Order: sequence, then structure tokens, then C-alpha cells
Amino acid sequence: MRVPVAREIAPGVHLLRMGRGALASNAYLVRSEPGWVLIDCAWAGSATAIRSAAESLFGPDTRPAAILLTHIHPDHSGSAGDLGRSWQVPVYVHAAELPMARGEYLPGYGMPLDRWLVVPLMRLLPRSTRRRITAAGDITDVARALDPTAGVPGLPGWQVVPMPGHTPGSVAYLRADDGVLVSGDAVLTVDLNSLSGVLLGRQGLAGPPWYTTWNRQAAQRSISALAELETRVIAPGHGDPLAHGTAEALHALARAGTGRGGRRTVDRLLVPLGDPGAARYRPPPRLYARLQWLGFALTRLGLSPRYVVTLEVPGRRSGVIRRTSVVLAEHDGAGYLVSLTGESEWVRNVRAAGGRVVLGRRGQRRAATLVEVAPQDRAPVIRSWLLRARRRPGTAAVSREARANFGVGSDLDLAEIAATADRFPVFRVVPAGTPS
Repeated sequence: MRVPVAREIAPGVHLLRMGRGALASNAYLVRSEPGWVLIDCAWAGSATAIRSAAESLFGPDTRPAAILLTHIHPDHSGSAGDLGRSWQVPVYVHAAELPMARGEYLPGYGMPLDRWLVVPLMRLLPRSTRRRITAAGDITDVARALDPTAGVPGLPGWQVVPMPGHTPGSVAYLRADDGVLVSGDAVLTVDLNSLSGVLLGRQGLAGPPWYTTWNRQAAQRSISALAELETRVIAPGHGDPLAHGTAEALHALARAGTGRGGRRTVDRLLVPLGDPGAARYRPPPRLYARLQWLGFALTRLGLSPRYVVTLEVPGRRSGVIRRTSVVLAEHDGAGYLVSLTGESEWVRNVRAAGGRVVLGRRGQRRAATLVEVAPQDRAPVIRSWLLRARRRPGTAAVSREARANFGVGSDLDLAEIAATADRFPVFRVVPAGTPS
């Protein structure tokens, strides 16, 4: 078996890269007389390679003084349990991370990728399989709380730098003497917020991937705080170390904001094109249109969010049933549909059909009548649409959708929404058999 090679990137700091492409994750073996410490453990299944790399550096049967995690995500903590048990050493994480050590999905710690993909897929698995996956990720027997004020276990001369945002208890480890920072995913040197970064590994200092980040605003504040430290070398969780122009790059990233370029890319791919006030109809992006079949399938299986339904209405010219995935928002106890694209095809088909439609979810189809809401009454409904599923004004998701879809600010001022509401048809859903 080929022994993985760890390369020295700073005095006593050795980088071991596990995996390839966008899935590659970095672990660090850090010498500290008379021993050494492991920072991050890469994916599950990496333990053998990490042990081999450690023995090549520090000799046979070596074991670290401690294992340190920057945060608990499977690409950083996946082998922590295996290594901690076999070496019989503690695995230290910030106290705010300890609830995640059980290996379970916790909604309060969730990230977009959990909500959109991981949890729906897990629900499809047999209960016994889910239990095995959870048990494999459980490190509660070896995990210990890290005290940021008490120094770094096994690494005198280093300090803990709290970096909450990517996860509630993300931390970095800084050696003040020479400014070496093991940053985890607080900052990366590969832009995983862009398609070119994910597919081609484009290098460049970047914030954590927005789709795996717990709180983007907190992550941005952490980057701003990091820019004020004397950091000369960044040893990231993903990408190559950065040793030149580090301070300038950090300040530029702090000014630019975390992952904004990636969200602009997502906006272009998934939200209607053009200024929401520029035309009566904005066609959806081609990718969005091409993925409609996937939306129908997920909604039918009950894997899409509960507020997503499939709208079925006859085409106004062909009479052929047309299907569209739409958001069913609640306002004052009633359901409503809002057209993000203005005078869209489904809006014109609904009018031609006299409002008679079918709404489908989880394999169930129910007839309903859509009653159009007058423009002067639409603003509160649009606001409720933006705040669906108990979302709060000012959060990143609400702010982005308010700007991209309706061209309004993140405070969701009703007067501002009302000024553009005539461009977005709104329909109240009246279930079959209910007086309208």
C-alpha cells in the first residue's frame, strides 16, 4: 500500500491531504516537543492513511498527545472516533460543538445541504441503516470540551481562535510566534462557493461554502475578526496553504463578504432573469426549467419542503395539462400562490381555466379554485410568502429572495412591497367544496 506523504508547510506543521478534487480535505500533524498533535481527521476511512503518515514522520507506534478538531463535519471529524479509540487519546472540540458529537442531525445546527439533501435522503433509508450511520459518527466516548482560555492541549505556544459561523463552535488554531493559522473551514484557499472552484479547484481565499454553513452572518463576522490578527500563513481545511499576501487577502475577503459570488451564481441559475420591475414577465432560467421534472418527483415523494406543491392546469391553447412547482404560502389561515415571474404561463393558463386547478403532493391530488387577489391586497401575502416556514426578516435567505425575486429590501416594508405588487399575480387557494 502506498504510504501517504505529509509535507511540511511551516516549521513543525505537516499537511496531509486526503481525497481528490472538491472532496479533498486537509489534516495537519503538528510537532510539539516532545510529541505531536493531530488537527482534523478528514473523512471516515482515512484513519489508516493518517496513522501511516504519522509513523513515517514520528516513528513506529507513535500516537499524538491529543486530537484537535476545528469543527464537527464529516470531512473533518470522520475518522476522529477510530483514531481517538485506537490511540486512546481525547478528541477536543469547542463546547458548542459537543451536541453534534452524537452523530445525529440536529435542526438547530443544520445547514442548507442538510435540509435540502442529506435529511431527505436519510428518510428514504431503513431505520436500521440510519442507526448504523448515526452510530458510526458518534464520538461522544472520546470527545472532550475545549476551553479557549486554557491554551491548546498538547500545543504550547498556540492559541484557540473562536470562529463561529460555519458551525456554532468552529475554531482556528494560531501559533502567535510566526502567525501560522490552521483555519479549518472558517477561511479556505479554494473557492467552493463557485462552480469553477468546485469543479476545477480554482484557488483563491474564500469564506466557507454557504451550503454547508450554519450561520453566514456569523461566519462573515468571524472573517472580519480574523483579518485583524497577525496571520502570515493560512493552513486551510481545503486548498493549498497561503503564505504570501495573507493579510491583504484577508482584509479583501472581509470587505467583500462571505460567499457572495457563489450566491450570485445561484441567483442567475435558479431565480427569474432581469430586474423584477422591468417587465410584466421574466422567463425562468433554463436550468430551473430543465430541473422541473426533478421538482415534480421530489414533491410527489414528499422529499421537497412541505410548502412546495405541483400545480396542474390545462394549457389555454392546447388543453394539455401543464405542471409547475410552486410555493404554497399561508396568510391569515388561507393558502396562496405567488407568481415570481409576473405574467407567467401558469398564471395565464389559470385565468383561462377559470381558476380550476389541481394541487399535488406526496402522491395526492386535490382539486381547487384559484381566486386572483387585487394588486392593492397583495403586499401582506407576498411578505408572508417570504417569511414562510417561520423564517425571520433580515436573514440571509429572506434578504436574498426579497432582492432577487421582488426587488425589495430585507426589512420587508409593506409599502415598498406594495409599490411593486401589481407585477406579481397572487391567487388565494379555495379547496374544492369550499365557498369562495
